[in-house]
Amino acid sequence: MTLLEVAGNAFTLASVYAARRNSVHTWWTGMIGVSLYGVLFFGAKLYADVVLQVFFFGTCVVGWWQWQRGGTGGTELPVTTLSSSQRMVAGAAVVGAALFFGTLFGQFTDAALPYADSYILGGSVIAQLLMMRRKLDHWAIWITVDVVAVVVYAMKELYLTSAVYAVLLVLCVLGIGEWRRIFAAQGVAPVDAVR
Repeated sequence: MTLLEVAGNAFTLASVYAARRNSVHTWWTGMIGVSLYGVLFFGAKLYADVVLQVFFFGTCVVGWWQWQRGGTGGTELPVTTLSSSQRMVAGAAVVGAALFFGTLFGQFTDAALPYADSYILGGSVIAQLLMMRRKLDHWAIWITVDVVAVVVYAMKELYLTSAVYAVLLVLCVLGIGEWRRIFAAQGVAPVDAVR
């Protein structure tokens, strides 16, 4: 365990806790956390995770703006849901990314656990894109990512990070309930009902 690992995990926990509360502070705390994680994962040869942290940094910038001004007329973006077909596309994208990047990292680098690491990459990208648009559905994807991450990071002896991802898993389960209440309070019809 290093100071870098402790700091990266602390900011990541703060970011996910803020997301669970539907707070815009998720984004700036996330920027710090992903920067620290990028350095940590490079040292552990988890290259898909390094790529992921670069992606996260950019999405934190965009997500911060979208949550505050991405709604109709520049207002706050409301919590919404995906249609059934959009959920199927999101799931296929996660699996496709895991297979593509797993094969790429497995054949061309000395990556540890290329397919599991790439599942974390693919799932995180899709979940983050949905979170940027305040889609309730992102929580279910994060849950699967966190389960895989707990195992991968423990296998790489990043025990603190593995434990933090177990806490993130709990926060995601709580986040689903909290966002469902927010969604219901908004009185917005589900996407399937609008079509």
